[in-house]
Amino acid sequence: MSSTAPGWYPNGEQWETYWDGTQWTDQHRPVAPAGMPAPPAPPATGGSFAAQSTTESFASDGALLKFKSHINGKNADVAIFSDRIEWLMARGVSGAKVTAGVFTGGLSMLATGVKNGKAGTQMIPMKSITGVTTKRDGMINTVVTVTSSSSTIGFRISHKEAEQMRQLLNQLILA
Repeated sequence: MSSTAPGWYPNGEQWETYWDGTQWTDQHRPVAPAGMPAPPAPPATGGSFAAQSTTESFASDGALLKFKSHINGKNADVAIFSDRIEWLMARGVSGAKVTAGVFTGGLSMLATGVKNGKAGTQMIPMKSITGVTTKRDGMINTVVTVTSSSSTIGFRISHKEAEQMRQLLNQLILA
């Protein structure tokens, strides 16, 4: 049993890794520039970060932050790296489509089909991000809007995750 307190610890000159009190996690972050507050620590247990319960959507390849988000009405696995934001939207049938199918005896699914064409991966290079804004979306979620030179994307996540994402992106953009 370790007596080392949970927290961020140096992992080279430019990176830190989070120690949860018992083991090293998959959470990494760049060292905060002088005068800029460091991003908050990941939740100790039970958080919805994909890194806490490793997702097979992304390899363990240096993502600074991983979480589940709602993008354009679809669930997505999101990973923030030092040079990009990546997300994967899996193909599937929404709960609303299944509900409509049940109520119409399957006729709505026959008419519209069961495949959803929104599956795939997308990426925004960090150097093309021009702004990050947040807006509360009800009592539980916040929409973090990332504006780049070519598009705008809204990530709907918990208030806590939104603050972590905003701080990390601002830190990476200004670095």
